Amino acid sequence: MPCCNIWEVFNEKDLLIKEYKYWKLLLRNKNITLGAAVLITKEHYEALSELNYEEMKEFLDIVKEYNKAVKAAFNHEKTNYLMLMMKDKHTHYHILPRYSSPRNFAGFEWTDEDWPKMTWKQTKPEVSMEILQKVKEELKKNL
Repeated sequence: MPCCNIWEVFNEKDLLIKEYKYWKLLLRNKNITLGAAVLITKEHYEALSELNYEEMKEFLDIVKEYNKAVKAAFNHEKTNYLMLMMKDKHTHYHILPRYSSPRNFAGFEWTDEDWPKMTWKQTKPEVSMEILQKVKEELKKNL
């Protein structure tokens, strides 16, 4: 029985990129930078300190794999990882690829206006599900 609505919040049904043993990688439905994702533990934990060694080892493996995929797909320059958990109290990281210059993908110009500072803009234009699916497929192709 689910203990929270994290899977609905991040639209697992449409935006799952890849499922691992302990984690699920989803494209972030509010894609504030090209390829922004969310990495969510399959088990419900409310603190990072609750994870075990195997889960953290897999996290590191996923981060390495995802960074290679984003580099191959969109040539990102940096990656920011945010674990805020103020609203969604289920362990998850927001993964934000960062870009010093615009990228064009799927007929959309992606800009990272905050480069090189931290970004967390919630006011960016909404990206359509059609474009999100193209981003998701491009990442999957490179994983």
